[in-house]
Amino acid sequence: MNDPKDAHRAKPGGIGKRKSKEERTLNVPKSLARQGYVVWFHDHGKYLGLAWNEAASEIEKAHVTNDDHAIYFETFAQAAVACDKFVSPCRVLHCPGPGKPPKLMG
Repeated sequence: MNDPKDAHRAKPGGIGKRKSKEERTLNVPKSLARQGYVVWFHDHGKYLGLAWNEAASEIEKAHVTNDDHAIYFETFAQAAVACDKFVSPCRVLHCPGPGKPPKLMG
């Protein structure tokens, strides 16, 4: 038999807005500088961006600490492909607009 207390806790349709266990343990940034998808290296608190390489005398993809210097992709697919090329654990974040909180995508 169902406990009447459970009826008060359940959301309509049985779907609640709970964050996944991983989303609760990751310290997702509070906001990002622009709209789009970014590759976020959660273990290091850095983003995929561009930086000058003195040794090669050229601009290369690199880990950057400032989200303003991150590469913002237009689609999740573009960001996900960029993730496949790195050994360091990373996730894709989506920011709906400048200064808004990002959502952990995958």
